Amino acid sequence: MTTTKTIKTTTVAAVILLIAGTAGAAEPPSTLATVRSARVLPVDELGDDVGVARCLADHLDDLTPIQAVTEKEAPVDAVFKVSAHLPSTTTKVMLGVMGGSPSAHLFVEGPDGTKLWDDGAKYRRSMMQQGQLGSSSGDTGKSVECGLADELLNTLRDAMRKARSKK
Repeated sequence: MTTTKTIKTTTVAAVILLIAGTAGAAEPPSTLATVRSARVLPVDELGDDVGVARCLADHLDDLTPIQAVTEKEAPVDAVFKVSAHLPSTTTKVMLGVMGGSPSAHLFVEGPDGTKLWDDGAKYRRSMMQQGQLGSSSGDTGKSVECGLADELLNTLRDAMRKARSKK
């Protein structure tokens, strides 16, 4: 009897996880593929978000067909909001892959504030201090902020491709 109950409990738990995983992996709307201009903003103007948002805006037209718009009153197809977490060197060494990797999240909203898409990225190539062997700047020539921005842009580009194929 206990074995049957355990199997049923395990099955129910697996179904719940499958449903939750499917719900979290929402397909991007087809409108994401049509975005050609965006304003890039940090979520926190006093936090780690600023550097990642700046690099994202700088690299946007290199890695996507989207142009970054800097004028506040200019019309845009979307607003990109960037949130980032850059852990200290101590945190990176102590936690490693269990929370010590720099991460960022990109929220894409329509001009009216409706959510179009969001996703995150981690930058695992920066486990050492800048300039040391194994740091992101030593390996790739870019800062952690720009590495995160590029990871977000690669994720965005993949989502745009998916959205384009839905049309």
